[in-house]
Amino acid sequence: MTRYLIDIRLMGPVKEQIHTLSEQLREKFNLGNKLVAPHITLAGPFSTGEEKKLVGDFTRVCLDHGKKLNYNVGGYGFFDDTRVVFVTITPDESLKQFRCRLAKAISPYCSLRDYDLVPAEDFRFHATLAMKLDWLTYRRIQWHFRKQEPVVYRHHPIRATLLGNSKIVCEYDFVQQRMLTRAQALSRATRMRDFQILRLWGEKIKEGE
Repeated sequence: MTRYLIDIRLMGPVKEQIHTLSEQLREKFNLGNKLVAPHITLAGPFSTGEEKKLVGDFTRVCLDHGKKLNYNVGGYGFFDDTRVVFVTITPDESLKQFRCRLAKAISPYCSLRDYDLVPAEDFRFHATLAMKLDWLTYRRIQWHFRKQEPVVYRHHPIRATLLGNSKIVCEYDFVQQRMLTRAQALSRATRMRDFQILRLWGEKIKEGE
């Protein structure tokens, strides 16, 4: 059965910083395949026998939401029970509500975790750096991060991605406000268009508009 995940795919400087951190952890602690691709999970992993309905509801919630999403990237956090190391994410209200609407829309026919259905204020947004660690390695990494500089946030394209077995099914671009096919989502031209829009947006903010 297909394993689905809905996340925010990190892009631009934030992705590069987190990727560099992951590589440093790989080399220093010999982590092998315990690293993950940089992303912020919104729902899942989960399964469903109704992919067509899932794509339709995902599209509808994205289009209806309208508002741009934003978040801040900060320091580092740890889930002791699952031995996960992550970068802390502080979402704005728009992102919190978007996640809740998405979970509510698909929960009747998708095998969401209980954690996916918690209230907006209780969900802990994060970007995983490493997981499934043995206890000694986990504790050594915690010690390592005491003096690690935080990730520096830069404006970058924000896209909500629906994945099936780790491959993009479709992706909503909140900068261009449109749904992308897998080919469009991976297109360099689409990504460059996002950055052009963000540069214009940044100039307007600087001018006080």
